[in-house]
Amino acid sequence: MNPTDLARIKDLHLLARSVVEGTMLGLHRSPHAGASVEFAQYRPYTQGEDLRHVDWRLYGRTDRLHIKQFQEETNLRCTVVLDCSASMDYASAGLTKFRYAQMLAACLAYLLSRQKDAVGFIGYHRNIHLYLPPRMGVRHLRRILADLEALRPEGPTDTAGTLAYLGNVIKPRGMAVLISDLLHPLDETLDHLRSLRARRQDLMVLQISDPAEQTFPFDRTVTLVDAEDDRERFAIPEAIREQYLENRRAHFARIRRECLAEEIDIEEFGTDRPLDHALRYFLQRRSHLLMRSSRVQRGHAGGRR
Repeated sequence: MNPTDLARIKDLHLLARSVVEGTMLGLHRSPHAGASVEFAQYRPYTQGEDLRHVDWRLYGRTDRLHIKQFQEETNLRCTVVLDCSASMDYASAGLTKFRYAQMLAACLAYLLSRQKDAVGFIGYHRNIHLYLPPRMGVRHLRRILADLEALRPEGPTDTAGTLAYLGNVIKPRGMAVLISDLLHPLDETLDHLRSLRARRQDLMVLQISDPAEQTFPFDRTVTLVDAEDDRERFAIPEAIREQYLENRRAHFARIRRECLAEEIDIEEFGTDRPLDHALRYFLQRRSHLLMRSSRVQRGHAGGRR
């Protein structure tokens, strides 16, 4: 569904459920849903789960229902980190970057909860506006979605400070997903991303952009206003378009280069791009991260023998 049409759904729980269930249904129908994954362990069956995943041989031996849990399904602790600064309030055609990011954060929280992962949430601008530690359960998910729905974009951003805070509260071997337009100085942010990786955190950066930011399509003289400090700049688009696009390319090329060097997954999503694209990207990278983590743990175990 078009993100603008989705934004008309005011209830974030209903919106997230619709997007996630539709995405998962599409994955199950696809003949190219992904490569096979390694069996990890059994877990008790929960009422309402698909009976096709029950191990009936084990049931015959134990008289108890268990689900075969595969490597890509093993539980993790994931914190969704959402940029709520004023620059996220921009829209060239109806849907702001913040609303898109808010919907995406809701979908990720719902998806993680559906997979029985522990999900946490941070909303920030210049300060930490909201922090909910990773937990499992429907009540916790509803708390995240209710608090997320109440957030509004405002003020300057401090992504570096938020990542520093996250490093102090997050437990080892967790995962964090940063959702931001990344329109701020890079050095401190990259330093704290590296620090989190050094603490064995898996990281994913989802960059949210407005289509006009990607192409600078303006053809008339404009006054550009900085959303975070209200500074104004008079501009003739034809005179600055080429330099703007080159500066933008260099800014995000550096972010991407530095992230990939630290094995941090990063992807850009325009606000006109369907949300299920981001969810599929997340699922693909999550599976990769879990399999990589499993190989590392097996390597450590082998070294101790």
